[in-house]
Amino acid sequence: MDEQTGSIGAITDTTDWRGPDMAGRSDWIRQITDAHMDEVRSALAGVTANGLQLGAFGKEDFPIPSFAEELAWVQEQLQTGPGFALLRGFPVDDFTDPELRLIYWGIGQHLGTPLAQSRHGDILGDVRDIGGTTKEEHGRGYTGKDELHFHSDGCDISGLFCLRVAKQGGLSQLVSAAAAHNEIARTRPDLLRVLYEPFYWSRRGQELPGDAPHYPQPVFAVEQGHFVARYLKSHIEWGHKSAAVALTPEQSEALQLFEDVTENPAFFLEKPFQPGDMQFANNLKVFHARTAFTDHDDARLKRHLLRLWLAPPNSPPLPQSFKAYYREIGAGAVRGGNQAWQGTTFQTTEVV
Repeated sequence: MDEQTGSIGAITDTTDWRGPDMAGRSDWIRQITDAHMDEVRSALAGVTANGLQLGAFGKEDFPIPSFAEELAWVQEQLQTGPGFALLRGFPVDDFTDPELRLIYWGIGQHLGTPLAQSRHGDILGDVRDIGGTTKEEHGRGYTGKDELHFHSDGCDISGLFCLRVAKQGGLSQLVSAAAAHNEIARTRPDLLRVLYEPFYWSRRGQELPGDAPHYPQPVFAVEQGHFVARYLKSHIEWGHKSAAVALTPEQSEALQLFEDVTENPAFFLEKPFQPGDMQFANNLKVFHARTAFTDHDDARLKRHLLRLWLAPPNSPPLPQSFKAYYREIGAGAVRGGNQAWQGTTFQTTEVV
């Protein structure tokens, strides 16, 4: 947006992409090598020998020199590339689940500061079906098997480590926020302006003492030349209910158009996870979704991903309008996550 004239133009950066084009490219994928795995095994052995616990060690305790170079590439892809990256080929069957948790924590330390993902304080989350739903105000969709529509997580960077895949479905979907923005600018600039104005968002029962259960924030914003976006329709709908302020017809139409664009196959990338995949996405640039899935009957085979929410050191500044949720908005700040749990003793295992 031109802050002097108030006009809204197209977003022109590397995060403006279309899913079918990305599906034909492989430059957003890097293969995990035998040399990387030698480093990981050595680092895991050091952590184990020193009795270090999950959540209680940093990147200095998990040295992976050549693998760290790949992670530096991931950091760059998230900020100045397409906004997402995939590391493929981790041999998950070579390790126990507790070892995989330690390893993913160690790898995450090289990308940023982990954040609490819920009011339970889990900083290493489990994405699996334990009967969760998004139909309730305090429900969490990642704990269920239903389809998840395009949305942002409450942090700069989300990381998913696939341990096991579903019997059927559970496909990962990504869509460019800039591409959706530019399509709306082309077709309905009047509704694009609405998405730059604040909506009420629900805190979904995770507010700090004294905080209101809702807060104002737009979907799109620009700060110091950096385009940022955040979207989670259920949080907006619950937020307006909490504030007892009905969505205007224009707001409802703008949100519906946004969903129509992002859920158009011409815009989104859809792909299956493979065991051993590590996907990282910039929530300020890329929205993610998941198709519904049918799981295995055997509990040992059920779909299971580990999740990290990260505050990276190379993040851009955020606008003042994002401060109510993120609290810290400076470049490189540790921000987002469940603020009520930041700096406390965290859960590091699945919360049921």
